[in-house]
Amino acid sequence: MHLSKLSSLALLPALAGCATVAMMKELPPDAGRLARYAAPQDTLVAVAEAAIREQHLSVADTDRDGGARVVIGSRAAGLFSNGEFVRVRIAPDSGGGDVMAVHVVSQSGYLLDWAHRDGAPRLFMAMDAHLPAAAFGPWPGMRVRATLRDSTDIVGAVMRVTADTMFLEGRLGGRPHALQIGALAGLNVSRGSYRHTREGVLIGVLVGSLIGAAIGSATTDSGDPFSRLNVFAGVLVGAAGGGLVGGAAGAGSRTEVWSPVPIH
Repeated sequence: MHLSKLSSLALLPALAGCATVAMMKELPPDAGRLARYAAPQDTLVAVAEAAIREQHLSVADTDRDGGARVVIGSRAAGLFSNGEFVRVRIAPDSGGGDVMAVHVVSQSGYLLDWAHRDGAPRLFMAMDAHLPAAAFGPWPGMRVRATLRDSTDIVGAVMRVTADTMFLEGRLGGRPHALQIGALAGLNVSRGSYRHTREGVLIGVLVGSLIGAAIGSATTDSGDPFSRLNVFAGVLVGAAGGGLVGGAAGAGSRTEVWSPVPIH
């Protein structure tokens, strides 16, 4: 009975819509965004912990899960934030060799926070900054942005890489791009993208409020005793409509995060 009560208490945060360290540890092994690194597992654990702290989170737990290492980061909720949890799972890649598969999950501290910004791309970028170029590719399947000497950018998935040439998939099934790595002006690997839902909502509410106030003021007689109430109603309606439109626009707008690969 005592164990049953303890189990019930452990579920209370989830029932209240709050994320927990235990919940993050129980996520599927392949949950979240994936990146591959040619680096020792212990090195990646240390790098993940450093990157978590650089993202203004605390390392809440470091554990083993079979042959994998799991690092959990957390940030407490505040006045303008629901808090955040991240899980970094580091395991040998299924392709073999010395490559490690790193999955990162980013979760708001409040499970119903639909406007949460995915922190995985930025966390990967912070990890990249602590590793040598050879540690993160590019590997086949990775999305990269190659910059030519004339500043032209070619974006595509890597098909294969030789000692001096990288082959990228062509557009719409066209011929692949064969790029001499040493002749490139720059090379970046994609670490994913994130939405701007929260910013869209805030901008939409602000603009909608101003428009609603203007319409409410223009359609109200100055002698009307309820003129202020009408303007206030216009502000509320405008804010609600603007928030919905802005949120939808922000959710559809994504920013891709790129990590530079030193090639010279």
